[in-house]
Amino acid sequence: MLPLKKGNWVPVRRSNLKYYDEIELYFKNPYGRIVLYKPAGMKFTDKSLEEKPFLGELYVKPEDKLKALREAQHGFSLHLTNNIMKAGSHKVKEELISIVDETLAEPRSGSLKVVPETMESIVEGYSRQPEVIKNLARISHTDYSTTIHSINVMALTVGFCFYTGRSKADTVQLGLSALLHDVGKTEIPGGILTSSRSLSEDEFAVMRRHPDIGAEILADYGPVMESARLGALEHHERLDGSGYPLGTTQFSEIGEVLGIIDCYEAITNDERPYRSSMLPIKALELIKEETDAGRFNRAFFEDFAYSLTNFTDSSQRKRYNRLFSLS
Repeated sequence: MLPLKKGNWVPVRRSNLKYYDEIELYFKNPYGRIVLYKPAGMKFTDKSLEEKPFLGELYVKPEDKLKALREAQHGFSLHLTNNIMKAGSHKVKEELISIVDETLAEPRSGSLKVVPETMESIVEGYSRQPEVIKNLARISHTDYSTTIHSINVMALTVGFCFYTGRSKADTVQLGLSALLHDVGKTEIPGGILTSSRSLSEDEFAVMRRHPDIGAEILADYGPVMESARLGALEHHERLDGSGYPLGTTQFSEIGEVLGIIDCYEAITNDERPYRSSMLPIKALELIKEETDAGRFNRAFFEDFAYSLTNFTDSSQRKRYNRLFSLS
């Protein structure tokens, strides 16, 4: 038995237990000692966890933390297609929220290294069951968070990529950039992120630091995260120079696309006491005004709007055409 010392043991999420095949798991006994619960090589399944749930907290050794997270991400990726076919959007989203929450908890620790693999699996899943993945962004949560926002932006971005016929490689890179675009918010105080009132000038100045922080975090991962670094840095830039942090009019296509989708997702889902979320069509009308004012790329905006529906309803298509002044 090993003593429990604060900071020495890392609690793990119950939803990820079935993925920890090669990880030793420990629990705290009634005497406050940490003892082995599961040796490496022993496997859990959804069924076994349902039949014999563990009601306390389970832990991994500090040196196994990154390995455990990688196993969880890898296991999620391997089981994604099966979950899409059998369990549908809600199950996939709940698991993805858990994985992304844990991944973003300490992004400087190396936890993001396996995210490209997860993104490839999501894109593969979309190609097989597009409606299931597309529905990820439509599943609402009362506890709206940066994680849920990032997953929603990713799902909408993958839908945009499929609608516009992007290659798998481009779709993975844009989807990865979307999933990690707000990684800089992991170092913004929680009270600012979840404020129930409008931010003060000083608080907003702190919030505006998140693109720079995100770009700095992702730069440490090298070339594999270069597209994501650009997305993190540029998703609040605007073509007329009114954005931040650089206030530039020249930035990447990734920044242009994510700027539109990030804006749309936030104003349709982030309900705050000082402002209500918008219906999708109203949000598109607002973003069209911004586009007409020269802040967003018109072609990207139109493609994104059309990617939100399959237009089986001809009246809806006509309404969109009127909105965009199309024939």
